Amino acid sequence: QTHKILTMFALVLLLSIVVAIGQAVGQQSLPSSTTSSPPIVFTKNELNEHNLVWKVMNKSCFGKWSGTLQSFRMNKSTNTPVFNDNDDELLNFRLWAKADTNRMGRKTDSGTWTVWNLQRKGDEFIVPLRRLPVVSSRPSQLKIGFFPGCVLRIPGNFRQVPRAVIELGYWGNGMRRTVVLEYQMPDKQKRMELKDVTLVMQRAVPWYKNAFFVGNTTIAHDIQILPRKAPSNVEDVVKRNRARKPIRIERVELKSMQRVVTTKADMTDDDSRGAAEVLESLLLRLGNNECAAHSTSYDVVLPNGLLASFPKEMLAKSSSNATKTFVFAHEWKHFGQQTFQALVIEFDLKTGEAMMATMYSYK
Repeated sequence: QTHKILTMFALVLLLSIVVAIGQAVGQQSLPSSTTSSPPIVFTKNELNEHNLVWKVMNKSCFGKWSGTLQSFRMNKSTNTPVFNDNDDELLNFRLWAKADTNRMGRKTDSGTWTVWNLQRKGDEFIVPLRRLPVVSSRPSQLKIGFFPGCVLRIPGNFRQVPRAVIELGYWGNGMRRTVVLEYQMPDKQKRMELKDVTLVMQRAVPWYKNAFFVGNTTIAHDIQILPRKAPSNVEDVVKRNRARKPIRIERVELKSMQRVVTTKADMTDDDSRGAAEVLESLLLRLGNNECAAHSTSYDVVLPNGLLASFPKEMLAKSSSNATKTFVFAHEWKHFGQQTFQALVIEFDLKTGEAMMATMYSYK
């Protein structure tokens, strides 16, 4: 019975994720006719970020996708996922994301995000998309994009939301890999604990099968795309990536949405050292699970192939000036070359505010 409840909860969470992804590219409820508050005016940096997210969606996310999802808890003592046996029928999680077109066949600044089989056959959920949101107050969630195909959603302040959801999706090489972390505060406690992890893994439907794509169906082959356990070859992952060198650093200061890009040619010695330390620290934690019980973070290679390091808990109140850091990394081919990207997200523990998102690229 417990695993059924957890599965249902994960699917309900996924519904909220679907809605949030729609909001990530600009769609929120339009003000009613009785609302007098005018839409907010975005800064130049905010407009640039909305435009970039929309471009990333157009380039990497739009299309037809088929795969599955799973949800699990983390074992604090071993830093390993705890999967629940599920006797229910597994359903194919399918997606069609697309931009609208005008009479000339050109893409517009709106679209739809349609998913099927969230809980049972016949389920269909549609989210309208917009490049820019039409809202009267600033959204509580921040949406950030990185090329070639990374979309990030985080709370602007984790203390000001009922539950803190960190969502990251890597879309590329015909594959979608998404991880969603949910932190909640148990009653009368002063810390937000990781409740569960939800993974999505989908394969892009090839062009020659596009015309035959049916959303409301289940294909067993596509369900098998996501392993039911984490990969065991962590040492190989560590060895394969340890010698990589930084080639690009992209920093987004999240309060102002100021983005600074540093290429290999412009990197200072401090830039190169900092990027090397990020990679080395992540790989070191992944390769050393002996101190997992005493670690303040979960360091794991997830079943969908993403490398991750994320906090076991977030303090609801803190006088410390320390930060909490999330790291997500992925290896993929870009322009025919193997690339490793590591995204670092920093929160201020004292204020709860999201401070910085930095994407490091290595070769």
